[in-house]
Amino acid sequence: MKTFFLRFFDFNYWANQTIAEFLIEHNIQDEQIIRIMSHLVHAQSNWYYRVLKQQADVPVWNNLPLVAISDGLASNGELWVELINTFNEEDFNEKLDYKNMAGEPFLNTVSDVLTHLVNHSTYHRGQVIYLIRSLGIAPPGTDYIRYAKMF
Repeated sequence: MKTFFLRFFDFNYWANQTIAEFLIEHNIQDEQIIRIMSHLVHAQSNWYYRVLKQQADVPVWNNLPLVAISDGLASNGELWVELINTFNEEDFNEKLDYKNMAGEPFLNTVSDVLTHLVNHSTYHRGQVIYLIRSLGIAPPGTDYIRYAKMF
């Protein structure tokens, strides 16, 4: 499981950075795109601290400047890979007790949380790709299969 999640999170890091660098390169300041990408930064950080059992959620819809988005996604990506590298196989099945942003209690396995986190990023990257296209700009490709061919 560890090998799978390390590759999954490496893909997520690559895809997030591909989008972030594209936004900076094209100086895209679209409010919706900034909002969604900022959301990814905050959500990944919140989940990281939940997994560490140090939950101290920050609001997930506060906008960041483009450079802070790129830096935040890079930092989050590195932290997640470092954390997963410390896991043994049992850690992936550990039950994580946390509260959602509304304060409601939840219980999920760490592996479910990790899967959710990458799927959440993929979902929102898809929204961003759509919005980039609506600006008349050809977006970068970030599909997993593209990553798999390169790495």
